Amino acid sequence: MTRQRPRFSRLAGAGWVFTVCLCAGLLVYFHWLHPRISMGHEQPIAFSHRLHVSDKQIDCAYCHPFAHRSLNAGLPSVHKCLGCHDHIIAGHPQIQRLKSARQSQQALAWLRVFYNPDHVFFPHYRHLGKGVTCQQCHGSVESQDRLQTHTFYMGFCIDCHQTRGASRECTACHQ
Repeated sequence: MTRQRPRFSRLAGAGWVFTVCLCAGLLVYFHWLHPRISMGHEQPIAFSHRLHVSDKQIDCAYCHPFAHRSLNAGLPSVHKCLGCHDHIIAGHPQIQRLKSARQSQQALAWLRVFYNPDHVFFPHYRHLGKGVTCQQCHGSVESQDRLQTHTFYMGFCIDCHQTRGASRECTACHQ
């Protein structure tokens, strides 16, 4: 005569299998998938703001030269990057990609990360001139390897204007 396992024992076994599968799934998600999702877009050249800004102490304006005098902050050209990297880690595969872009006279196709709606007039120079730091709008980019995509909405701007006593007239931002 065969002995049947008690019903409780079978349920406990199924519970353990479920628990192990759940833990494995969570491990996979939080260790491999979640960090990639929260890292932001992969750019044409692997660029770390953390390394350049925090570790190497390079000022934002060095790579974004138009921020103090233009509507847009600007993005670094291949020549700007290679001004340093022709001499620093020149053999690194990512630097070799920069050199190939220079040789073919191609600009880097950086993916846009920060978005303002098209109808918004946002002059970087005006905000920087009033003492607004890059981090107040863009967050702590100095601690990130890849930047997450972010769209600025009116509420964010209104809160800042109200806190700083700046104009909240429609034409201040909508032109």
